Amino acid sequence: MGRASGASRWVRIGVGLSLGALAGLLAKELNLFSWVSYWDERAPWVLGAALAGAVIWSTRWRWLLGVGAAGLCLLWLVVAFTPLSPWLAKDLVRRDTLRPTDAVFVLGSKVQLDGELTGEAMSRLLHGLELLQQGLAPRLVLSELPPPFPSHSEASRRLMDGLGMKQEIISVGETSSTRTEAVAVGALFAERGWKELLVVTAPVHSRRACRSLEREGIAVICSPSVERDYDLEKLENSDDRLRSFGAIMHERLGLWVYTRRGWIVE
Repeated sequence: MGRASGASRWVRIGVGLSLGALAGLLAKELNLFSWVSYWDERAPWVLGAALAGAVIWSTRWRWLLGVGAAGLCLLWLVVAFTPLSPWLAKDLVRRDTLRPTDAVFVLGSKVQLDGELTGEAMSRLLHGLELLQQGLAPRLVLSELPPPFPSHSEASRRLMDGLGMKQEIISVGETSSTRTEAVAVGALFAERGWKELLVVTAPVHSRRACRSLEREGIAVICSPSVERDYDLEKLENSDDRLRSFGAIMHERLGLWVYTRRGWIVE
């Protein structure tokens, strides 16, 4: 009797661990963490979900774990095999006709702890430098992430020096969100008496970023960088739909929050 009870307990723990790990892996695959602007390591959350599942499955609340895991499975299938991601991505990307402006502003993205630019940061910066080389602005404006991240400006300066580019770089300092970036750049433009800005960011982020800057009284020309993680223009295969889903939902929620708070006017 005791052995049967012990075996049953271990079975419950195993089932709970498995369902919790499955839920955590699906959340990671769908990039649900980005919905709440969480950009740090995700793997520990899978471990946490597995351990939580082992605990929950031994209680009368086990049905919540089952429903949650089943719901995430269903969401994964819908995102991977239906046009949900392309439908949600509609009208998020803003591209304006280019013309000369006072500056190019490249919105911040992560810099590796060794000072090298990440793929996203490099994509944004290279497009910003392309606009400078075309003579569309005389200077580059950047923002910085808080410590422990290294300087975005220093990494950009190294790249520009290597390319023989001598245009001025201006940093607006540390920012923590698109809203704080917009406020900092708005203050810079008011101080310098500038009027118009070329804005570079990720494609799905371009609508919210440009509207946020316009809210600060700046005339904005939006020119998003190239999306290198997935084929945003088509989103025809399941992997691209899954990879893009988190970023798309982050922007949908961001637009809703920013509109409610008056940080953009739609």
